Amino acid sequence: MSRFSFSACLAIAFLAAVAPAAAAPGGEDETVPAWRYTVEPGDTLISIARRYLARAGEWPGIQKRNGIADPYRIPPGTVVRIPAAMLRREPGTARLEKINGSVRWRDGDGAWRAAVDGTALAAGATVETLDDSSALLTLADGARVAIGPNSTLALDALNVHAGGRMTDTRLHLPRGQADVEANPGALPQRNLRIRTPSAQAVVRGTRFRVDADAESSREETLSGRVGVSAAGRRVLVAAGKGTLIRDGKPPTRPIALLPAADVSKLPTRIETLPIRFDLPRLPGAVEWQGLIAPEGDRLSILSSKRTRSDRLVFADLPNGDYVLTLRAVDGNGLRGNDAPHGFTVHARPFPPGLNQPGDGAVVRAARPRLAWGNVVDAARYHVQVSSGADFGSPLHDVVVAGESGDVGVDLPPGTLFWRAATISATGEQGPWSPPASFTYKPAPGPVDLGKAMLRADSERLALNLPPPPAGTRYEAVLAANRDMRPALADARSDDGALDIASPGNGTFYLGVRLVDVSDGTPGPLSVQKVDIPADSGPWWLLLLLPLPLLL
Repeated sequence: MSRFSFSACLAIAFLAAVAPAAAAPGGEDETVPAWRYTVEPGDTLISIARRYLARAGEWPGIQKRNGIADPYRIPPGTVVRIPAAMLRREPGTARLEKINGSVRWRDGDGAWRAAVDGTALAAGATVETLDDSSALLTLADGARVAIGPNSTLALDALNVHAGGRMTDTRLHLPRGQADVEANPGALPQRNLRIRTPSAQAVVRGTRFRVDADAESSREETLSGRVGVSAAGRRVLVAAGKGTLIRDGKPPTRPIALLPAADVSKLPTRIETLPIRFDLPRLPGAVEWQGLIAPEGDRLSILSSKRTRSDRLVFADLPNGDYVLTLRAVDGNGLRGNDAPHGFTVHARPFPPGLNQPGDGAVVRAARPRLAWGNVVDAARYHVQVSSGADFGSPLHDVVVAGESGDVGVDLPPGTLFWRAATISATGEQGPWSPPASFTYKPAPGPVDLGKAMLRADSERLALNLPPPPAGTRYEAVLAANRDMRPALADARSDDGALDIASPGNGTFYLGVRLVDVSDGTPGPLSVQKVDIPADSGPWWLLLLLPLPLLL
């Protein structure tokens, strides 16, 4: 446990009015827990003592403290202050409502035990949170204490007095942080004190924060007014301000807390892990604290992080709705006003990786095959192809069971986008994968040999075709068999003029196709039968080829 190097006492008390409460008769300190009983007709000091005091014979002390002249005749409506220590006491309990991470507890000096939601604690118990862990403690009067990471909180006393009309709770925070929501119902006679090695907080109906380390103690008021005392000095800290005690010195004058940060630009939907929040700029902020809690209960802390960088990172959260409470920390270590930001996590089931075609790839088929990675426990996959990155009007939209499949429609040429999402066995669809793009570039079409002019003799075959489409060239092959194997001769042309060595007289097959010069993708082969007779000299043949064979 941390030890403080000073012994000043810090007293924090909620004040309902601007001015501090007046001292009780006899100069009694208002911060000492006392029950205020309103006298009813027929009451005497003796009858009050018999009903409520632990020792009824101590009524003369009540008479003296309150300056009561006649213990048998007290005007109805008179408020009698009775110190809590004199009242009949019943033991109360506290409950660990929410546990996150590694939290343990023990009775007195007994063995440590793992804490679970709903653990009931009696006076004398101690709760300890470890790294990135937290606990929410609910007291008998409804007060709630959120215990931050690496903190120790002991329950010194959990007392119920006067048949439940007054509670007196004393907690000890040797180290760490506590966010306190005291007396949320604003009920009378509810007293809560939090003690540190150098401080004591006496609370009646307010929200505030206390943290303690080896050198200093800090208090930050979120609502109400708080009186802070240390080293013989007392300051009044209003909502939105804080104070710092260091090295046994008096508390500083109230310091305005940094304003709530602008969280309007933080993401509201998280589909990838880890969770990242890029932090806004705020003058005076030297550090940031971020706390994540379920939506609707900001004290049930699931994760707490601090950073001096411009980004908060949280490793993981289940799907659901959450609130990030962002606080800027100033140079005094005072945490600023809360900036709540609601967001939704929808990251599961995780999307598959996109394998085929790769991002930026070129496909030649009008109905290409798509392939993606396998996700554990996936039941099906939802796959889409679209001409726009927003997938507003998908061209292909299917749900399949495997990890691959062909596109079921002819795609238009150009740049296209595709993505996939995983569907669980319960039917829940996870987020889409980041989209990948590919370009559908159809292979060159068939050559129209009907427009070809052929000249053949015993030595050469000359074929004249129209200039090829931009980005393509002609390839020709001559074979003795219809299956075009083996090739007897071949030729290439960028302008449509093909010249092939003649194999001699006989029947042959001439195949011509277009080839994409960028990647060598060939189009279909148009084949025509050619008869080359025994030649006594050159001859010209103009062929209109009405029925080319496409292989």
